[in-house]
Amino acid sequence: MNQSESFKIDLNCDLGEWDANDPNPDQQQRDRSIMPLVSSVNIACGGHRGDADSLRSTMEQAAVLGVSIGLHPSFPDRKGFGRVEHPWSEELGDELRRQLDFGRQIAQELGVAIHHIKPHGALYNIAARDPEWAKRLWVLWRSWDEQVLVYGLSGSEVSKGLGMDLVRMDQGDGSGVGEVDGADFGAGVDSGLDFRVDMRPSYCAEVFVDRAYEPDLSLRSRSLDGAVISDSGMFLAQFKDLILNKKVLCTDGVYRKLDVDTVCLHSDTPDAVELAQFMTAKLREWDVEVCLCS
Repeated sequence: MNQSESFKIDLNCDLGEWDANDPNPDQQQRDRSIMPLVSSVNIACGGHRGDADSLRSTMEQAAVLGVSIGLHPSFPDRKGFGRVEHPWSEELGDELRRQLDFGRQIAQELGVAIHHIKPHGALYNIAARDPEWAKRLWVLWRSWDEQVLVYGLSGSEVSKGLGMDLVRMDQGDGSGVGEVDGADFGAGVDSGLDFRVDMRPSYCAEVFVDRAYEPDLSLRSRSLDGAVISDSGMFLAQFKDLILNKKVLCTDGVYRKLDVDTVCLHSDTPDAVELAQFMTAKLREWDVEVCLCS
């Protein structure tokens, strides 16, 4: 981020994680209370939760408030809430596209735009640590719609170079050799194809205030002690470090720098609304503007 962007932050929240089989009225109330405080929402689209009614209701609320709409695809696992990892398969790829198509269909019916994709649960975690999964999912997201942004863990495998797209171009002088900023891309490239590197900011680096970070900038496993930050003083210190200094204190006691484009707010805990209010109040105190990634 440049200096003009350094005092702006996107706040995102996973919402719409209910459906006709699990209406969860308490969660719906939290969704309605949190949405005015954030700049973007990630809406479940039929994998771990979500149906046409939950998508439509959440998108309508977001549109009224001017909040950006994202889709929140996951492993098709309602029983496990999308938190169980499964092997990659073509069938899984088709299922993830189906979820995205389902969300886009509802958005088109309402006349609203899809701003981003943020995978959920185990799908998010495996993409963050496994480079092959990161590549597969990046190709899937971008082939589905190259205009939407992708939210993922800052400093993870999915963030390494994946915001840079190779885009097919019409053949120029017939040489099949491309050059970007003096770098020759001719070697090993199909001689019948010219291309360029598209540097649009298509990836948004996400951080978590309430999670402990390992030295490699991965999130500490919830199966280990200290994975979730519950102490209010530690929470505030990490929040301030992430927002104002773009750094985090890792479990080895060392501060490390990381990109910070968007901060995740969780909505599935009883104190989620109070925590969201606390965070937005602190951002106002620090003169940080809440606005969407673009």
